Amino acid sequence: MKSQILGLLLCLTVTCTIAQKSPIKFGEVSLEDLKMTRFEKDSSAAAVVLCDFGESSIDYTQNTGFALNFQRTTRIKILKKDGLEWADFEIPLYEDGASDETISGLKAVTYNLENGKIVESKAKSDGFFKEKFSDNVNLIKVALPNVKVGSVIEITYKINSDFLMNFWDWEFQETIPVVWSEYRASIPEFFNYDKYLQGYIPLDVVENKMMPSSISITTKERTGGGGWTASQTNFSTDKIEFNENRFRWVAKNVPAFKAEPFITTYKDYVSKLNFELAYIKYPNQPVEPVLGSWEEINKKYVESENFGKAVTGNGFLKKIVEEITSGMTSSEQKINAICNYVKQNVAWDQTSRKSVDGSLKKVVDEKKGSSAEINLLVASMLEKAEITARPVLISTRDHGFIRETVPVTSQFNYVICLTEVNGKQVLLDATDKLLPIGILPERCLNGNGLVISKQGPTWIKLATPLRTKSYLTAELACGADGIIKGKVSLDRSGYSAHRSRKNYLSKAESDYIKDFIGSHSWEISKSEFKNAKEIDQSFKETHELTINDHATASGDVIYLNPFITMQEVENPFKSEKREYPVDFGSPQEKMYLSKIVIPQGYTPDELPKPQIFVLPENSAKYVFNVVVMGEVINITSHLQINKSLFVQDEYPDLREFYARVVAKQAEQIVLKKK
Repeated sequence: MKSQILGLLLCLTVTCTIAQKSPIKFGEVSLEDLKMTRFEKDSSAAAVVLCDFGESSIDYTQNTGFALNFQRTTRIKILKKDGLEWADFEIPLYEDGASDETISGLKAVTYNLENGKIVESKAKSDGFFKEKFSDNVNLIKVALPNVKVGSVIEITYKINSDFLMNFWDWEFQETIPVVWSEYRASIPEFFNYDKYLQGYIPLDVVENKMMPSSISITTKERTGGGGWTASQTNFSTDKIEFNENRFRWVAKNVPAFKAEPFITTYKDYVSKLNFELAYIKYPNQPVEPVLGSWEEINKKYVESENFGKAVTGNGFLKKIVEEITSGMTSSEQKINAICNYVKQNVAWDQTSRKSVDGSLKKVVDEKKGSSAEINLLVASMLEKAEITARPVLISTRDHGFIRETVPVTSQFNYVICLTEVNGKQVLLDATDKLLPIGILPERCLNGNGLVISKQGPTWIKLATPLRTKSYLTAELACGADGIIKGKVSLDRSGYSAHRSRKNYLSKAESDYIKDFIGSHSWEISKSEFKNAKEIDQSFKETHELTINDHATASGDVIYLNPFITMQEVENPFKSEKREYPVDFGSPQEKMYLSKIVIPQGYTPDELPKPQIFVLPENSAKYVFNVVVMGEVINITSHLQINKSLFVQDEYPDLREFYARVVAKQAEQIVLKKK
């Protein structure tokens, strides 16, 4: 996408430069940085970004027209062994058809202090690798040499790009502390970008200066009318004056982003500056909208050979569909047959794509494909069975949430399929053999998806009809010595069943049992598993066991924890404040039912009191009860999280709710000899 000022420019000179001093100069590493052994502001930091400096500008050359230029220099101090991973860099480069971004000036150096002297280790060309990441992105991977605890590492590079829509965003925050992060941008007034800052870190410097500039152009003279036309025949040189926006943003002493439980991806919440090209306005020319609309994006995908036409085409699939649906009369039967065929015959290659790379014939022949290829194959086969099927573009949880006000395709990274069964919309994904038909993988439960259709685009919520359930029943007997014997049964459904089933089938049964025991001093004499491969049913397991480490006998007293497993040992929400939502993905439920026969001659001396905790609108509920019937103690614990998303205002109550659950489940049963 090479943009030229009037489509007819032959010569142009921009008379403006950025004169501000750079906060970092490549190669000038101080002894103070090399001698640093800990970061005073965060002693837990495994590494620290000393400086991250980037500059973006829109420049013009006669051969290419307007283009983006981006320069970056980053310097990092390694403080602990865990920080060594920061010595591996990934630089994304965008491509689209015949055009692609190019990188130059790539240098990477490791600095170490040896005998009081700074020793440099430069990365050589064999330390640079290029690999395909997605449909439109390649990664340049850089591995720095001789990195160890105490090293300072540094990388610098330049990227040239024709894709004016892909103005570089900038992250001020990382998962390690950042001492100085600075970003500058020089943008001629012809280009209007929407800019929005995400995250919760205030910027220390925000500057925007309008600087006068001029362009000298050689064009063909007008033969009449306004503006420039293709019928011009004479040349003339004109000077166009304009303003250039020069931006500067600085964040100092940025704390590390601390990942909290139950979020999609940290990239949704780190402090970051985002850019989207809204429109272009050249002198004496009408406004040229760039951002577009979801309607335009929908049209593009409907007409794409590798998307919409992949669904309506591929006639070779008709014969396969006729064979596997022979004798079936209902749409539900045919949908199940098609999804099962794809699941059994095409393996997911673990890549997320937005379109077909090659052909569906190749996917069927090679028996493997990306998420887009597998689910567009499902859609195409449903179409051959005369069942309405529409592809849905989505963003997975690790890719980030979608801003529906910003119609750009880069927000998507995955494709699923929408169909209808008995008047109800059903979302399909055939990448996972262990999920029932109509149930999306957990990675897909992320906001809304864009339905692509000839009738126009619509949004659909990526919800699940499943609750994640774990039910445990235990029949136990406690001896006077504190040793517990009995039977434990687990019944899992929903995503809990999927995770356990996947774990069980991926290893030997003995290894699965070892994982179940974990660090406990348990002896399992017999185990039984049911429905390991029956994915439409709950996954069940039963263990007969002896527990040596759960009750403590001291004189005439036995101290007994009511929970042998499934206990909420600590509050997952440790931070007093949380700046982003809690996203469980799906509703959660844990039921614990236990019968404990106490030793003869003993009686309960202390018992936890029954209790019920409920959050507003029944969004979460916990019920705990203890009942003594003769020599048997019956324990009931029922934890329900009844919705998947809690916003920031609800966080204090949710945190307190879990604190009470943890405290209640930590209470002991005390048995005393009569």
